[in-house]
Amino acid sequence: MGSPERPPWRRDPLFAAVALAAFVGVLLMLPVPEPADPPGGPLPETNFAVVDATVFDGEAFRAHRDVWVEDGRIRAVGQRLRLPEDLPRVDGRGHTLTPGLIDAHTHTYGVALRDALRFGVTTVLDQFTDPSLAARKRPARERLARTDEADLFSAGNLATAPGGHGTQFGVPVETLTGPGEAPDFVRARKAEGADWIKIIWEDGSTFGADIPTLDRDTIAAVIAAAHAEELLAVIHVSRLEHALAALEMGVDGFVHVWADDVISEADAARFAEAGAFVIPTLSVQLAIAGESMGSVLLEETLAEHVSAMQRETLSGTFPRQGGTPEAALESVRRLHAAGVRILAGTDAPNPGTGFGISLHGELRLLRQAGLSASEALGAATAHPAEAFGIEDRGRLERGRIADLLLVAGDPQSDVTRSAAIAGVWKDGFPVEAAWAAPKQPE
Repeated sequence: MGSPERPPWRRDPLFAAVALAAFVGVLLMLPVPEPADPPGGPLPETNFAVVDATVFDGEAFRAHRDVWVEDGRIRAVGQRLRLPEDLPRVDGRGHTLTPGLIDAHTHTYGVALRDALRFGVTTVLDQFTDPSLAARKRPARERLARTDEADLFSAGNLATAPGGHGTQFGVPVETLTGPGEAPDFVRARKAEGADWIKIIWEDGSTFGADIPTLDRDTIAAVIAAAHAEELLAVIHVSRLEHALAALEMGVDGFVHVWADDVISEADAARFAEAGAFVIPTLSVQLAIAGESMGSVLLEETLAEHVSAMQRETLSGTFPRQGGTPEAALESVRRLHAAGVRILAGTDAPNPGTGFGISLHGELRLLRQAGLSASEALGAATAHPAEAFGIEDRGRLERGRIADLLLVAGDPQSDVTRSAAIAGVWKDGFPVEAAWAAPKQPE
């Protein structure tokens, strides 16, 4: 096993301060999209075509494509499709059409699913919420119907120690005290409708706290029990040491990148060889370090399109700070270079984040971490769908649900254009979308 490299900001506090200031300065100087009008008239529904748009199909950008939607699903994608004469059309010239975005790390409550959908996030992968809420939302993802909410897939409850992380939010949590409890625990979560199992390995040391956490034998037993029930096992860690140990235990994915140290290139290669995916949640890593994309996103977005809950959480701060965003970014850069699958997730509604809106900020941070524009958008579309085994979304291809995001301009050359929303369709129905392009200076 390779040993973690010690970056200069771990040795020199002055270097850390200067690097952090430079990093935030780069974020603030990123180009922002110019306002542009959406296609004229009300958007059609159920049966229509978007014609002559640049299409991002989940993997690559393809110019001058038509996308034909029929009965809420994609019928065809191609150049100069032979469309019925009376089929309603949306002029896609100067626009880019992508699959509806997928946020691979949220915690759902309140109007979260509405806020997500208004910003083009048509599916959320929830990493801990009340199982009864998840059960109530499950039927919506199995039908094509008009809705004002994103679809929800969820871990439901989580695996944590008594008094451990996750027990502080007021949601009843069944905790574990030893490895012998793991099989029954996992079966109970599966019976509740959990789509996968989430495990907490958090002792608080990265943040100067002391939190009870599961021991290694219990974590290994939960991973094994999840696999026995044919469920994915994902894990929350904040320390590189814990991430490397969990990888040895056979965990399928990491719902945060650690921020205490930088992974070595050799260990990054081990992640790739194991096929583990990583959801970095760079938006929240930045907020934990005392900075935030929240103010940038609020400044760019028309005030009337930001909900009260989004404004509150985007403006929030963490009571204690920990880790460094530079370490998190460098680890993501090395993981990506090694071929590890990176998924886009925000950890909304933690301080400094907001449902839906923050995924557009996360795309910018993934670009900062070395992903290309197509790779960043793939991390928010095709790749989370594939990693979590959701086969009917994430790509623009025949048979997929018509969850669509139309944006003004070219996010391939400027990923901030993902926020220049010109239209959103869920299950083939247009929804009331936020206009997230920045306001013109007065």
